[in-house]
Amino acid sequence: MQFLKLLAFALCVLALPGARAAQAQAVLEDAWVRALPPTQANTAAYVTVRNLGDGPLSISGASASLAASVELHDTVEVDGMLRMRQQKSVTVPAGESVAFAPGGLHLMLLGLERMPAVGEMLELCLEVDGAPLCTQAETRRAPAGTGANHQHHH
Repeated sequence: MQFLKLLAFALCVLALPGARAAQAQAVLEDAWVRALPPTQANTAAYVTVRNLGDGPLSISGASASLAASVELHDTVEVDGMLRMRQQKSVTVPAGESVAFAPGGLHLMLLGLERMPAVGEMLELCLEVDGAPLCTQAETRRAPAGTGANHQHHH
């Protein structure tokens, strides 16, 4: 009986559509969510995306538990001021990594039901080549000097 279950599982894996093959080339690492005061409705999340494949991967969106929506943002300097700009997509070149990290690319979690507590785990999903790829992200306080100010989103 165990053999039949294993065989059925193997057949299901082999039958996955092409999007799953591209998705299998992506690995999410070191995911975390920034803890902010409970009065805040938005926060940021960070993750490193590694592309193990031989072709580029496209991240076109994201979602997270507790958030009404998630946007891909980048930090850019405009007239000497750091500004946050929404990105339609982010490409991860073949064999490389892209880090969503404080002070650069990041994920904005918008319209939170509530601010997650330090140590709480949230499900964080990226839309990679049209298919969701999910991981668990721990909520933590940001280390000092990591661009904690997210007041200037435009």
